[in-house]
Amino acid sequence: MVIDQLIHGAINERIFPGAVVRIRCGGRVVHRAAYGTTMYSDAGSRPVAEDDRFDLASLTKIFTATAALRLYDSGLLDLEREASYYLPGLAATDVRVRHLLSHCSGLELRLAPLCTAGAAELRRAIWATRPVHPPGTQSAYSNINSLLLGEIVARLTEQSLDCAIDELVVRPLGMVCTSFCPPATLRAGIVPTEWDHTWRGGLIHGVVHDESAYTLGGIAGHAGLFGSVDDLERLMRMWLEGGAWEGKQLLREATVARAVSDQTGTLRSATGAALRGGLGWMLDRANFMGMAPLGSFGHTGFTGTAMVGVASCGLTMVLLSNRTYPQRTPPPYRHHTVTAAVMDAALQEVCR
Repeated sequence: MVIDQLIHGAINERIFPGAVVRIRCGGRVVHRAAYGTTMYSDAGSRPVAEDDRFDLASLTKIFTATAALRLYDSGLLDLEREASYYLPGLAATDVRVRHLLSHCSGLELRLAPLCTAGAAELRRAIWATRPVHPPGTQSAYSNINSLLLGEIVARLTEQSLDCAIDELVVRPLGMVCTSFCPPATLRAGIVPTEWDHTWRGGLIHGVVHDESAYTLGGIAGHAGLFGSVDDLERLMRMWLEGGAWEGKQLLREATVARAVSDQTGTLRSATGAALRGGLGWMLDRANFMGMAPLGSFGHTGFTGTAMVGVASCGLTMVLLSNRTYPQRTPPPYRHHTVTAAVMDAALQEVCR
């Protein structure tokens, strides 16, 4: 089918060495396959398996957002409260929780350049940063938003973020392959991400790729989770089904509806682009969603991961790749074009 041709073509063009794709439509799996190898033909490479774990990168943000929204539903978290109410000492006292979820906080601190200074200095810089423009006036996707949201989740649950996400998201959805900091015993089933010749001095394999999450010990609200296509499909199904999972309402329907509806309105980015966003979710992004109809929601991860939900036809798509292998490429990202084409093929061929 067309999807097979698209993925094989991407592998031949060395956009990524391997991938796993899972598409569900109308309550049934209509496409499932693993493609390519973990590291092309390099030493130690092997065929990609459907149950492989990938570094999810920024898909971690959706787990963090889901955990935060579950706390909101339980009455523990007020989205209109200032983030500093939950994080005493935060300099950005006028940033509200909903600003973090919708990436319009005005906080645009770049984390990666600070990583070589160590975790303490990185945290100091995060807590000291202030908005570069008034919160709620401009849309700007930034890791610091989800990082701080993760700190709030940890504080409210009085446990580490990995335990909080496990309790609020992973275990309720019956996930078996999703975690931060996977043990070395699982490394054989984890897909490598990149050769780092400048900082970490070797192959990044089984440890988080994101530099700031790595500096913070591998656990952060914006990156750090490893997971499989099956687990991500569970997450997407729960969101597509109004927050319900196996007879339990994990999120209120009203909360789901709010989270996947436009929260940024007429806000523009610094470049003047209109980037529609919900609470945690990216909305109607043609760059990786292709021709998905209005109201579609999804997210991407830097390592080559993506997931999309289309409520109008009950479609979920998860595509996991390690497009950063052997080295990351600069924007524009070619793997987004592949993801968009896979979405178009799914909509045209599978869910007609």
